[in-house]
Amino acid sequence: MSDQIEEIFARTRPTAIQAIRPPGAEAARRTVRIRRRRRVVGLAAVVVLAVVGGVVTRMSPAPPPELPADPVRMTQTAKVALGTSALPAALEKAAEVTPTWSSSSPVYHGELTLRAACAGAGEITLAVVGNPGGESSQTEPFELARLKVPCSPQPEPVETAFEPSGAISLDYKIVESTIASRSGFAYRLTSDTGKPFAMGDDQANPTAALHLTSDEGFGTGGSLTARRPGWKDDLPSHVGGDFRILAACTGDGTLVVEILKKSGKVVDTVRVPCHWPPKRYDFEPARGTGDLYYRISYQHITMPSTDFAVQFVPK
Repeated sequence: MSDQIEEIFARTRPTAIQAIRPPGAEAARRTVRIRRRRRVVGLAAVVVLAVVGGVVTRMSPAPPPELPADPVRMTQTAKVALGTSALPAALEKAAEVTPTWSSSSPVYHGELTLRAACAGAGEITLAVVGNPGGESSQTEPFELARLKVPCSPQPEPVETAFEPSGAISLDYKIVESTIASRSGFAYRLTSDTGKPFAMGDDQANPTAALHLTSDEGFGTGGSLTARRPGWKDDLPSHVGGDFRILAACTGDGTLVVEILKKSGKVVDTVRVPCHWPPKRYDFEPARGTGDLYYRISYQHITMPSTDFAVQFVPK
């Protein structure tokens, strides 16, 4: 059987070899074209994926905008930043920063300290305005203090001190602001005396501050303003010679009392520090003889006026 099969293969081999033809040039070119087409399709798919990926990246949803800060939380943050005070607070408040914000409080005697902090971003400026009493020489509200308060997420408190001379009440206002978003602030007012001012209070009266037990000698007093910066008058003869000067004044400047001869020569000069409430100062100037007169003037710092009392007491 195997010999017959071998014989059959032997007879058919030449015919099969003649039927098989090697690939020609056209077949080779067709094979190259097919391979190139496959590479182009593959590269196009990569490019499409890259473009689609870029489009998807650009069209991804943007992060949501930041919500406005909670004013309640901001004011509480500012209030905590004020810390504690060794002095009792005359006033302590917290509020949202707004351009028209204002508040008010009674006046306290002594040196007042305003302490403030702001939570947020930017800066605010607080102004303290004094409202004068009916008997004061000052008729219009006047600024007593101004405090720039920087705002930050972790606020740092700042403070300033002032004396409310001649004022019977205080107003607080935001006069400048660079706040771009919602912010909160807090402030505290303390007094080194802890005593509130009351109408008719002798502590605010310069004459009462002299604590005179008699009308001995010669006294003068009143108000000095920008329109009436000073005055002069004769010193009675029974005072001349050897005398003391008792003086008190309101405000934040200096009351100047000069003793002069008729010729204009200055015999002596005393300078009285002004305070709120007014304090008594005693001076013993040089002895003056002959006809004398006195001259009183006021050198202010921020307060444009003062109430004063001066007593010339013979020794």
